[in-house]
Amino acid sequence: MGRTMDEITGANKMMNGVLVEYRRGGLSQIVGFTYEDLIAMEINVLDLIEHPRDYEVDPEGKAIFPCPSKCQRPPAR
Repeated sequence: MGRTMDEITGANKMMNGVLVEYRRGGLSQIVGFTYEDLIAMEINVLDLIEHPRDYEVDPEGKAIFPCPSKCQRPPAR
């Protein structure tokens, strides 16, 4: 069975990790990740916070992935 991915709409730094906001079914949802979780997934925390829409979340699998288009974005913003 394939994973359900949702575009991240926001990310907020917390003391022990990051709260990630995403939309599903028209409703705003949140899921938390520890810094250790993000490092293990090889997610750049600063980039996630500054550019949350460059990432997708699988809330059930508790995982974050770069959007496929992120790998093809121009080097300068």
